[in-house]
Amino acid sequence: MELKSLSKRRAIAWVMAAGLAAVIALVGFDARGDAQGPSNAQSVVLISGDGMGIQQRTAIQYATYGVKERQPMDALPVTGFLDTIPRGRAVSDSAAGATAWSIGKKTRNGLVGLPPSKERVPTLLEIANEQGKSTGLVNDHDITNATLAAFGAPIDNRDRKRAIARRLLRQTQPDVMMGGTEKYWYPVGHPGKIPDESPSEDRSRNSENLVAEAKGLGYQYAWNRQTVSDLTGPKALALVQDSGLQRWKEVRGYNPMDDPFYVPEAVLLEKSLEILSQNPNGFFLVAESDDMDSAGHEHDGRNVIATGRTVNAMVEVVQEFRETHPDVLLIVTADHETGGMTIETKNETNTNSDGDDPVPYYGDGSLNNAGPNGEVPPRSGPFPIKGTDRVFKVDWTTPEHTGGMVPVTAVGPLSELFMGVHHNTRVFDVAQQVLTD
Repeated sequence: MELKSLSKRRAIAWVMAAGLAAVIALVGFDARGDAQGPSNAQSVVLISGDGMGIQQRTAIQYATYGVKERQPMDALPVTGFLDTIPRGRAVSDSAAGATAWSIGKKTRNGLVGLPPSKERVPTLLEIANEQGKSTGLVNDHDITNATLAAFGAPIDNRDRKRAIARRLLRQTQPDVMMGGTEKYWYPVGHPGKIPDESPSEDRSRNSENLVAEAKGLGYQYAWNRQTVSDLTGPKALALVQDSGLQRWKEVRGYNPMDDPFYVPEAVLLEKSLEILSQNPNGFFLVAESDDMDSAGHEHDGRNVIATGRTVNAMVEVVQEFRETHPDVLLIVTADHETGGMTIETKNETNTNSDGDDPVPYYGDGSLNNAGPNGEVPPRSGPFPIKGTDRVFKVDWTTPEHTGGMVPVTAVGPLSELFMGVHHNTRVFDVAQQVLTD
């Protein structure tokens, strides 16, 4: 049956506590900044927990919410499954996974926003632009990564990050871009705004000053919690501390809450919604937690759970926004699973499949890899199941991606079309119809 022939269903957003320090009431504004009621224009928010399979979602549920209260991302009224298989391989990378969402076509690993032929086709971000809608990209890590580039900077190699930054700024120009890794936006030798604590990772790498160029194009620029709070739009670029929740692994003694350059992704998302909703024609917004994928690669169960709190906080922000903007479709899913994570009883031994890197990166010890006799590493548990006297631990089969299906949960216009088992291109099919109706 064609998507156009299916009826729409409006889900009523439920009331919940946001779990953030200061949540502001979000209202629509017209181009002059005057308050107005919500419009009938339909919008889409896609939240990706990179590498977040069913076991990751279950571990987050148990550790953070227990067995009685359903976590926000799983409390959405529609649930289904998406395959993740790319063209030519059994297991997808983030480039191919996100490209299936962005253009509705399966592609090969490494290609970003392009089909196997490498012929340019419109992405969801460009389709939204054609409809007069605003667009945004948000990440807790690098905003030039493969997932966001699949929507805003199609390219034949996911590692061409400086070129991706240029394409974002000079071609598709999303109205809002917020995330980490300022080094790709400043020229070599430029100190940037964020102090270099890991110079080999943080030093500037471009040949041009794209931040100055962005300002010239009308983007407001932010780099810490205060300047993000001050953003009003309608165009905003925020380059803040990269992967602040995981930076303790790189910098001994680092505490994100003591770092003014760390801005929680839920706060970035809240500010993005505030800015994008100024457009009465609606918007399209992609928000990703790339830290989830890093935790899987490194076999760090504690960071999986911590990052899950980030994803749930983002869902809460969108659900609160939907209370006054019910014409927003919210989709929560993943491009693939990372690590082959399983939930086990604490009495079982762990495998010796090591993560990509020892955690932390400094010192001689490893907190994430199993001992020679299957000893459970501290980063794998045991974890209490909230509200009970039970515990669990996690184990891993690979430091790479796996090929299993991933859950998708949704609410809002046409969300019922995610019920069942689908190709991951279903995200494009449904989002495109919502954006063009």
